[in-house]
Amino acid sequence: MKYLTLEDVLDYQLGCTTLSTGGGGVAPSLEAVAKMVNEVLDEGHKLKFISLNEVPDDAIISSSCGTGGGIQSEMMEKWTSGPRQRLTRDFINPVDQEERLKIQIQQADREWCPLNSWSKIPGPEFANAAAKRLAELVGQELYSHIQFEVAPGFVRLLCNGAKEGKPFIDATNAGHRAAPEISQNGLYLDDVPCTPAVYQTMLGDLLVLERTLCFQRMEEIVEGISTYSGGTTSGVHAVRGSDLKKAAFPGAPSLTMKVGKAIRGAVKTGKSPVNAMLKALDPIGFKLFEGEIFDYWQDGKFSFIWGTAKIKGTGPYAGHDMKIWYKNEHHLSWLDGKPYVTSPDGVNVIDVETGWGLANFWPAEWESGRKVAVVGVKAEDKWETPMGLKIFGPSHFRSDIPHVPIDKVYKKFE
Repeated sequence: MKYLTLEDVLDYQLGCTTLSTGGGGVAPSLEAVAKMVNEVLDEGHKLKFISLNEVPDDAIISSSCGTGGGIQSEMMEKWTSGPRQRLTRDFINPVDQEERLKIQIQQADREWCPLNSWSKIPGPEFANAAAKRLAELVGQELYSHIQFEVAPGFVRLLCNGAKEGKPFIDATNAGHRAAPEISQNGLYLDDVPCTPAVYQTMLGDLLVLERTLCFQRMEEIVEGISTYSGGTTSGVHAVRGSDLKKAAFPGAPSLTMKVGKAIRGAVKTGKSPVNAMLKALDPIGFKLFEGEIFDYWQDGKFSFIWGTAKIKGTGPYAGHDMKIWYKNEHHLSWLDGKPYVTSPDGVNVIDVETGWGLANFWPAEWESGRKVAVVGVKAEDKWETPMGLKIFGPSHFRSDIPHVPIDKVYKKFE
């Protein structure tokens, strides 16, 4: 076990933006992260960081199994999980989410969703309702929480865990990238059960899933709940420590921290953050492209955001173009109109000056003319298996593009 410092967390935050393949939510600024972490440290809490091997075999760990993204306008007219427009990473005008939700429900009560006498608007105490109910179901205290993916919003999980004295585990379920669906999960690959699970919505719903067909079916159930709940549903399911140790991907947070540290160091010394990222990732990192954002669009539906980004080549890449299709995260790419790198390998779009990874959850980042590099990251070997490709390859996204591992399809321009 070790204790993370503020510098470690800032490195991890920046690394998360670069490895989350455009997904995982909107990252708060480094200043906001520093403020959150310092508040926790000033209260006397410690940021415990343990290896996957240190998790006790008989411990019960909660694992994320929710989803969130865009919804159709017809659904937005009923409920929205939060403000859809933002000008900066940290809201200029802070939003009181509890008050906002109260107003939403009051409006619905007047217009189309009359409340009962026993109806209760959820308050702050409801934030941990799913985890509390899961602990009741399994009959023991939850040891910790496993991060599902490399996600820019990790800092809240880290700080909340520190306040409860729970360690942050150096592993994720999806590997060293982000993923849109619960099924894109190492637990699925290793035949680990996904129930019992508990879900909560912002509207105060608390649902227990005792049995389901498989991880993919659980994903579909959650998508339906989320679509009618403002576009997001949070959930946790129980995983035994012995199962987690055989199925999760160890070291993904450490690698992310290493990448972030390299980028922050490069920016401070005036060096190329992209080159620093590639050096930190060696031998699994590949510079796929460099150029300027040419076009970008997205649609929201079924609790996901879907769309395409186009990049015009510059320098050695002049005269070439790259197109990237995403479902929350980037999954398919084309180089000069021909299929190129696909999931499960990661495709990340990085600002060449700051080293910050562009997020699909903040479309304003994709401003035309912005200078970026595209960095590909080879997936863990388990994703290259028949099962792995079935749940995370192009065919899973209903594409007939064949998946060719990134190290086999990579084309060097420089």
